[in-house]
Amino acid sequence: MSHPHQDIPERPGGRPRVGLLLPRDLPAGQLLDYARRAQDAGFAALWVVEDMSWRGGIAQAAAVLGATRLEVGIGILPAGARNAVYAAMEVATLAQLFPGRLTVGVGHGMPEWMRAAGAWSPRPLGVLADHVTTLRTLLRGGRIAPVAKGPEVALDPSAVPDQVPDVLLGVRGPRSLALSGRVADGTVLAEPTSPEYVRAALAAVAPRGPHRLAAFNVAAVDEDRGRA
Repeated sequence: MSHPHQDIPERPGGRPRVGLLLPRDLPAGQLLDYARRAQDAGFAALWVVEDMSWRGGIAQAAAVLGATRLEVGIGILPAGARNAVYAAMEVATLAQLFPGRLTVGVGHGMPEWMRAAGAWSPRPLGVLADHVTTLRTLLRGGRIAPVAKGPEVALDPSAVPDQVPDVLLGVRGPRSLALSGRVADGTVLAEPTSPEYVRAALAAVAPRGPHRLAAFNVAAVDEDRGRA
């Protein structure tokens, strides 16, 4: 079984772009071979995951970007686990090194994982909103207000990417979906993504402008499970 990813077009009649998910339990020595095989098979993108106790999303993305010509999505980075300023530095670096090939998903993270890591907030919606707003502002060369009595923060002009990657929210609940419509470039929907789920999610997102929708689903790519 595989987890295909789709970028669903904004306009009816457009053709979705199909990618694959990089399995989190793939042996490290097979990771880049898997990515190259996905490229050779004609997939448009490869998405990496950051699940607690597995592998880091940013490191995986850097490796795949360097080894292929694929677009790479990170789905998802939990907002409470990283300082937004330092997250912006990492994302900006990838965007400069591999322009136009990166998409970043950010979300709450699984509550039990975040609690185990000491990174869960009693106000997860506010944390996510602040994190994504800071991330997108810094990636665009903007400045953020000082914390306490500190100075304003901005990326050095030499570190601001010419092509700013889309930042998507990987969320499920109605309030979080509505937040995505207000502050993000798109939304990541977890499997299974039926047409009914997509329509309901879009209604909750109610985007104010162009808004990408990335959807995950499970599919068999070969009748033989071993070959798949």
